[in-house]
Amino acid sequence: MSNQIAIVGAGASGLITSIILASKGIKVIVYEENSKVGKKLYATGNGRCNITNQNISLKNFYSSTDNFIKDVLNQFSFEDCKSFFSKIGLEFSINENGRVYPLSLQASSVVEVLENQAISYGVEFRLNTKVEDIKYKNKKFIINYKDIYSNIIIATGSTAMSKGSHINKGYDFAKYFGHNIIKTFPSLVQLISDDKNIDIANGVKIEGVVNGIKGDILFTKYGLSGSAILDISRDISQKLQKQKNILVTIDTLPNLSYKEILDILLRNIKNNKNQNIYLWLNSIINKKLAKYIILKSNIPNNIKYTNFLTQNYIEQIIKNIKELKINITDTKGVQSAEVLAGGVDLKNIDKYSMCSNNQDGLYFVGEVVDVDADCGGYNLHWAWASGYVCACSIIKKLEGEKNV
Repeated sequence: MSNQIAIVGAGASGLITSIILASKGIKVIVYEENSKVGKKLYATGNGRCNITNQNISLKNFYSSTDNFIKDVLNQFSFEDCKSFFSKIGLEFSINENGRVYPLSLQASSVVEVLENQAISYGVEFRLNTKVEDIKYKNKKFIINYKDIYSNIIIATGSTAMSKGSHINKGYDFAKYFGHNIIKTFPSLVQLISDDKNIDIANGVKIEGVVNGIKGDILFTKYGLSGSAILDISRDISQKLQKQKNILVTIDTLPNLSYKEILDILLRNIKNNKNQNIYLWLNSIINKKLAKYIILKSNIPNNIKYTNFLTQNYIEQIIKNIKELKINITDTKGVQSAEVLAGGVDLKNIDKYSMCSNNQDGLYFVGEVVDVDADCGGYNLHWAWASGYVCACSIIKKLEGEKNV
């Protein structure tokens, strides 16, 4: 067994690594604590699996270590990703934003193709099997005090979207072998507000701009969600590590200027005298959002009709339409986050192999390391890319050993 390779984790990075290794006749055993492989993949892209993005760019990736990501991505481009999946029988569907999905638009297709390909190459999956301990003795790795391997790949991902324990054994294994862990925090996550009136707008979804990012914004009982909120959540979450409150600013009508809104509202007042102020504002925005904005604008409760609105009140309402400020006190946390920022420090990992510089034969791939990315398939692309680089490096190493 000692010449076999162990992979801890059957997520995206673990699966691609196992397939590439096994395709060269290498015996691979994958340990997975869940009852099935690719559990998180089923939830990505709202069940459609956002596999990658046609426009892979460094600006979409984040880490505490410079240049590492660039060199990994250079070894596995979008075209390389497309070629890999095409060869194992999965075709791509690409939308107007460059987001890539399986042609079936079903995440299950991705998981099943990967699993079946791995099994066809002889990969052995040990499901419902937790790896509690890894030691290194006599130039071999020992898993759970009994299973012996020459190489081991840590692909445990993160605790994002976890419903149970928030303990990631991958970090413990890394620390055991002398690796530093960059403190993790939620990313691609919903935001919580302490605004006592925000629940009034619960369920309202708009195409707006928040902190300069355009996209869907969903008002909820607890705060804010939607694609644009996920896009800004990393920055907000990081700042919340040091601050108790962060203000976000929303333009609820980005396609209309301040003056255009003013002209519309004044015209409505002129044409419909003594109109209910909620109905008046409802002519341009959702009625629940209109009520929320009126409350945010501190309009006195005794003012019910437009003919009692002063110019200052009207200007304050428009300002809140264009610059709605909402106080954020927290995120929805690890259980709701799609990914975690932080992880195993890349400073002691080789960027051309994903191998530990502290311990030969020990590799780290996927989200367990200190790399995260924007929403849109970038995080999964990192999983594929890091797994690919790791597998190719091991194959090259083993071939070199044969020729010695």
